[in-house]
Amino acid sequence: MARMVETETKLLIVASATMKNAHVLWGFKVGAAVLGGDGKVYGGCNVENWVSGLGTCAERCAIDHSVLHGNSRIMEIAIVVEEDRLEKPIPCGACLQYIHDFAENSQLKVLMAQTERGKIRSETVEVKTLGELFPFPYRK
Repeated sequence: MARMVETETKLLIVASATMKNAHVLWGFKVGAAVLGGDGKVYGGCNVENWVSGLGTCAERCAIDHSVLHGNSRIMEIAIVVEEDRLEKPIPCGACLQYIHDFAENSQLKVLMAQTERGKIRSETVEVKTLGELFPFPYRK
């Protein structure tokens, strides 16, 4: 793993902390954090519903939290999952489109990691650009 800057570390820590608040009925906990255009970090967690389409992914929750505070642009995003849930935490297609719609540009960093007992497992941290993960977004 490449050396992380302070902002990236903070994003992962906030994502891990907010993951604890996830409302899970049938899946697994996910936490996310975005760096808003104001330089502040906003967290979010997944909120499941028995009707699956009514739930909210952690990434969209974090972006909505940022928008609620007046930020319509995000600069970076981090996503974390519990270590035994996914080999590679990666945003779903709907979230990648949502991230794209609020991203400053396709070079936005997407940090992905697993946690173990609430701590980031540094060997699992992976950083990709939004463009790498979602090369063909829907556009106006």
